Amino acid sequence: MCMMREPKNEDRLCEAVMRLVVADRNEAIVKVERVDAVVRDRPAVEAIYHTPTARFAVEHTRIESFPNQIAEGKVFVRLLGPLEQELEGRLPGWFDLIVDVGAARSPADQHAAIRRALSQWIVAQAPALEPEERVGRAGRCDITATPPGVPFAVTLHRDCDYESELHIAQCVVGDLQAMRRERIGQALDRKCPKLAAMREKGCAIVLIFEFNDISLGNRWKIADATVEELAGRADAPDIVFVARTSTRPWKGAFIKNGDALYPGTAPAPLRVLD
Repeated sequence: MCMMREPKNEDRLCEAVMRLVVADRNEAIVKVERVDAVVRDRPAVEAIYHTPTARFAVEHTRIESFPNQIAEGKVFVRLLGPLEQELEGRLPGWFDLIVDVGAARSPADQHAAIRRALSQWIVAQAPALEPEERVGRAGRCDITATPPGVPFAVTLHRDCDYESELHIAQCVVGDLQAMRRERIGQALDRKCPKLAAMREKGCAIVLIFEFNDISLGNRWKIADATVEELAGRADAPDIVFVARTSTRPWKGAFIKNGDALYPGTAPAPLRVLD
C-alpha cells in the first residue's frame, strides 16, 4: 500500500546499516552520539557510532527519482492512494494504475467522485487485459484512456493473473537517470563536506541513501549515478550504502566500501536490514 505520510526512517535505518558495517569488522556498537540533536549552531552530522576500535560519522538522505518527487507524491497519493485498499480482492490479478507525474490534480472536494469513476472504469476494463507475465509485452496488457468523470489520462496495466491487487504508480516524462544523477550530485554536495570534516577528527565517514519509491527507485541505477558523481571528489565517503524502505523487509547494498566501488566486476549483494 502507498503511505499517506512520508516515513521518518533516519534513526532506525542508520542503526540497521551500522550494525551491518560493524558486524563485517567482527565488532559491535558500544555507543551512539546523536550529534545533530544537540549541535544547533553549525552544520553537524546526524550521528557518531562507536565500536571498541573506531568511530563512524554517519549521514542519511532520501533520494528522489525526480525533482520535487516527495511533494508530488503526497498530492498523488492523497487523490489515488485509497483505490489500492478499495479494489483489493476485486480484480482478476495484479494491476498497476499509472499516471504521468503532475497530472493527477484536482480540488479536494472532487477526489471522492474521481475515485468512484476510476474504480468503476478499472473494474470494467480489467478482465479484458492479458497478464504480461503469461503473454509477454506483445499481448494486450495495457489500456490508456481518460475515463468518464476523470480529468486526466491513466494507463491500466495487468502484470499477472494471480493475487488481486491494484498498485498506483507515477510515470516520469524525460531522462529519469539524468534527473536521478542531478539529485544525487546535490545530495553529495550537501552531505560530503560535513562528513569530510569528521574524517579530519579521526572518524570513518558513512553516507546512507534511502529510497522508498517502489515504482521508480532502482538500486543499481542509483549506484551507477552515485559512482559517476563520486568520481574525482576528494571528500568521497569511506562507505556509501543504498537502502530500499518501500517494502518489508528493508534491503540494501554497498555502493562504496573502502576502495571497492559497485556496481563493478562483482555486484555487491543485497543485505537484509530489518
